[in-house]
Amino acid sequence: MIRIVKHFRLQRILLLAIGLWPYNQSNFVQFQFLLFSIVSNSFIIFQLTSIITSECTVDFIVKLLSIVSFSLASTAHYIAFWINIYTVKCLMERLQYVCNEVKDENEITIIKKYANSAEHISIFVTSCTVFCLLTITLMPLFPRILSTFLLVNISRPLYTTQFVTEYFVDKEKNFYLILLHTRTSFYIGMIAIVGGGLVGLAFLKHICGLFSIASYRIEHSIRSKLHEKTDLRNEMEIEKKIICAVDIHRTAIELSEFFISSFEGPYVCHMVLVVTSLCLNLYEIFQTALIRDKVEEFLLHSGFAFGLLLYSFLANSCGEEITEHYNDMFSCAYNVRWYTAPIHIQKLILFLLQRRCKPYGLKLGGIFTASLESFASLSTASVSYFTVIYSTQK
Repeated sequence: MIRIVKHFRLQRILLLAIGLWPYNQSNFVQFQFLLFSIVSNSFIIFQLTSIITSECTVDFIVKLLSIVSFSLASTAHYIAFWINIYTVKCLMERLQYVCNEVKDENEITIIKKYANSAEHISIFVTSCTVFCLLTITLMPLFPRILSTFLLVNISRPLYTTQFVTEYFVDKEKNFYLILLHTRTSFYIGMIAIVGGGLVGLAFLKHICGLFSIASYRIEHSIRSKLHEKTDLRNEMEIEKKIICAVDIHRTAIELSEFFISSFEGPYVCHMVLVVTSLCLNLYEIFQTALIRDKVEEFLLHSGFAFGLLLYSFLANSCGEEITEHYNDMFSCAYNVRWYTAPIHIQKLILFLLQRRCKPYGLKLGGIFTASLESFASLSTASVSYFTVIYSTQK
């Protein structure tokens, strides 16, 4: 028996940390979500209030919006996941029910293969996230560490952060409180994006596994019986296996469409914010690349840009896999020696092949289809907007 929750171990840890795991929704967890939402939203507000006390040049606005857009994307992801938390629970239960119906050892192996692939990606992404968080956390403390323990005379200010904020308090006296607030809100947003994104990735990987099982059933149901003598019993058995393949193929489509329809609105907004934030962070990377005193800002914006590109690439590559695995069943049905099967089975397969005439993909808003081509388009759009801004300033 396949236990789906077992394949979501890392996602469970991440989502439990911010109160988003669907199987643990006590009153304390609801209070935790409320508290974390206040922290995240207040961080965005305190960034925007810096407009009141600062000179609003183009460079300042771009620098501010590069971080605000990222914060908005992470906060929107956090809230959207909370709103759809029971949808996520329903998806996991439906996926568990479908996997319980899988009895063949080869089919169980196929599911585990895709589940292990999702786990490996989750470990890689989480490791990158932890490294980035530690680097960003320790950067403001490096001058203090050097001046305190190594007795090095630091000419640069000790009370500095990479984020543009205005708390209307003395920054030196409240340095650690400000640092705690900015880092906490940043951690919440990062964990929300990574944890929620990895849950979606694991769902889609399992759905790819279901499509692969459908292809396996089509291929082996016909091949295993063609060498035997044709009789009514064999025809009925082949027909039954083809129906089972079509059934699990249709179930995989229903699960993917249910998942996308539940998160369609938030994902469209998130896509717009990702393109905007990537464009602005690319501009900041070029602005700080050659300035020695802004190494921390360069690393910060580079981390943002890398994270956004990785998120977009993984999301669109999953969409590409869904489309390819959807078509694999029809390819298997076409490539087997279906023309040597009984006429009744041939008609059934030809009817099945007609379904391929209708293309399938994970569509957002009816206009955007997740694929590697779409990833290239989004990246190109971000680079184009960055080029316009950069050339205008120059």
